[in-house]
Amino acid sequence: MEETRSKRPAMAAAGCAIILAVGIGSTSVLNAIAPLLIEGMGATVTDYSFGPMLATIFAFVGSLIGAKFITKIGARRCLLVGTICVCAVLCLIASATSTALWYVANVINGVVLAIGAHAAAAGVLAEFYGERTPTVFGIVVGVMSFLVAGEVLIESMMLNALDYRTIVYIFAAVTLVFGLFSNFVLIGRLPSERAAKQAAGAGAQLAAGAPADADGRDAVASPGQAAETVEPAGFTLRDALRSPTLYLFFLAMVLASFPLNGYSAYASYFFVGNGLSASLAATLLSVFAVIVAVISLVSGSVSKKLGASITSIIVFVGFAVGVGMMVAWTDGKALPVAVASLVPCALIGPVQILPALFIPQLFGMKDYTSINAFGMGGFYLGGAAVFVIVAAVMQNLGYNMGFIVLAACGIAALVLFLAAIALSPMKRLAANGGHPKQ
Repeated sequence: MEETRSKRPAMAAAGCAIILAVGIGSTSVLNAIAPLLIEGMGATVTDYSFGPMLATIFAFVGSLIGAKFITKIGARRCLLVGTICVCAVLCLIASATSTALWYVANVINGVVLAIGAHAAAAGVLAEFYGERTPTVFGIVVGVMSFLVAGEVLIESMMLNALDYRTIVYIFAAVTLVFGLFSNFVLIGRLPSERAAKQAAGAGAQLAAGAPADADGRDAVASPGQAAETVEPAGFTLRDALRSPTLYLFFLAMVLASFPLNGYSAYASYFFVGNGLSASLAATLLSVFAVIVAVISLVSGSVSKKLGASITSIIVFVGFAVGVGMMVAWTDGKALPVAVASLVPCALIGPVQILPALFIPQLFGMKDYTSINAFGMGGFYLGGAAVFVIVAAVMQNLGYNMGFIVLAACGIAALVLFLAAIALSPMKRLAANGGHPKQ
């Protein structure tokens, strides 16, 4: 039994990686067949692009209540809701012959991002790993990235034999099967759910008059004893809302979303617009995705070792250096410079999990899941704005200026992160002899 229990955290981490891969990975699957989707729905590129924007907007709106929702029904159940909704989203898209169902599907997908993705997965991992959650979460997201790359590769091979609607239906079925298996088998009942069940059982036995043991003590512990856990140090979301740190952190996540989402959306346009072939640009982006996956694997352990301040500097200054190399390449057209730019640019990859990495140092683990969901709200808000703003800059001032704006937003996010870290409630708590700094 002890050996089985020791495997539970690793199984839960694997389950989270799979759920995120088949859930969030569906976006990558759809991006890979965007021209086919546009043709099948009889839509224009503009009509099609409005869908992802809707998803991001509703992800932000959903995140406003996401923290309470995750707390109320539990992180594992939120992942379950997310799996079922992603399956429904894919079925809607596969059957869409106009943009109406495409828009409905993206609205649902936005809600999934808010309550059934990163924040919920981090909440599940926090129950098994406690203070080690940021390290493990980075590994989970790295594994997820590799799995998503595999999904896109499989999809590209399936396109040789099947039409896109059949492929999307197949991915819907795969999402449901792997999502349910991961939720019920790999993750299973969380420690808090087990404790609640034990407390309920203990209460029922006490009400029925449980016998005393040989020493005269109650044979069944009281409900309070059964559910008793050591409360982690830190602050609740309500406490955090009274601190300027949370608002600085939220604004930092808004701006931090710009470089990651902007690069993902427009890097191919940048490379092709500056003379590379579409196939070579796609190859560069696939290499970029692999580098991001590798960086994500170690991001948690690096963040824990170096701290939030140094991690922030590496992420955002690194990206700015990468953009500088991209702009330099457009002048000299030396391809090695463009290839080399992928590495510093890829340092921006872990931005979407910065809440999971930084919250222990900023606010502790007391209300980790709720504050994480709040931080992801900032990320989604930035994602809703970046497509419009950067597209307008590129259209009027060129690709180079668009990417310079992305780098500038990253540096502004860095300043806000450093201010939030300096004013961190956990830092003050440590200075007052409370919980030690991480």
